[in-house]
Amino acid sequence: MGDSLTNKKDYGFGILEFLRAIPVLVRSRAEAFFIWSWCTAIACMVVGRGFPPVVPSLMIIGSIFCTAGAVYLYNDVVDAEMDGLNPVKKNRPMAAGTVKKSVTMAFIVVLAVLGLTLSYLINLPTFIIVAGWMTLFAFYSYPGIRLKKMFIVKEVVTSVGWPLCSMAGSYALTGEFFLPAVFAGMLLGTFTFLGLPALSDAFDEYEDGIYGVKSLARVLNWRRKVQLLGFAVLVMMIVTPLTYVQFGFSVILPISVVGLSLILLRWGIFPIMNQFELATALKARKLTYLYFIVTQVLIVISSLNLGIKLF
Repeated sequence: MGDSLTNKKDYGFGILEFLRAIPVLVRSRAEAFFIWSWCTAIACMVVGRGFPPVVPSLMIIGSIFCTAGAVYLYNDVVDAEMDGLNPVKKNRPMAAGTVKKSVTMAFIVVLAVLGLTLSYLINLPTFIIVAGWMTLFAFYSYPGIRLKKMFIVKEVVTSVGWPLCSMAGSYALTGEFFLPAVFAGMLLGTFTFLGLPALSDAFDEYEDGIYGVKSLARVLNWRRKVQLLGFAVLVMMIVTPLTYVQFGFSVILPISVVGLSLILLRWGIFPIMNQFELATALKARKLTYLYFIVTQVLIVISSLNLGIKLF
């Protein structure tokens, strides 16, 4: 795999080569481009109670879209050899050697500049938040710092990304801290921290071990990882009923979240509790991602009906 990269001439490229590489690179990290933009869009919807101002909303969503793509593609550049050992990640352009490193780095620079420029055009606080978000995630991969290799810090970086995206959406639309939106980001960040070992890092243990990445997934056995994921679901079930009134959400949020959580526990988490089986684990992962997305939609819906009461 490493030879495929080093054997390619990597000191120049043409505009057509660059343009052809863009869709390839975007598709390779479609999930990252989508999920962080989605989180920001959710924050904008909560701030606007379902009807946020269009221009600043599109600008901050576009900003996060670009910066997320930049940092995740940079991770692929740094982790090219490492990803080559993973049965899924080995097909990414940098790991497979299908796109030149110079082309990828050029696209990363374009994305970073676009993302930061869009945030700066909104207002200074938004720019500072987006720049901080991008810097944190760049340090996650940067060889000289490599937060990815630091125990617990690896999971914390990803988890902190959610409230930071929510803050970016909040400041972009209001110029100030909007607590309900940031609370939603904090809730999802907590879920991410507890769920990452089973949902993501468990599938990277082999190459993480070779390259010295000490994640929670490598320290915990499979049962403990699944128990941690189950605890993340329980946190959602407990926190939403206790806080929805204080943060201005309707009763739709706790009722629906509790119902969805019970479904996830029964058909997603309990079946994988005792042993790791790839097909079943991947099915549970898809179900949990769906739960994660639907929960964010419910947060928006519950922000539209502030007058609904139980009695």
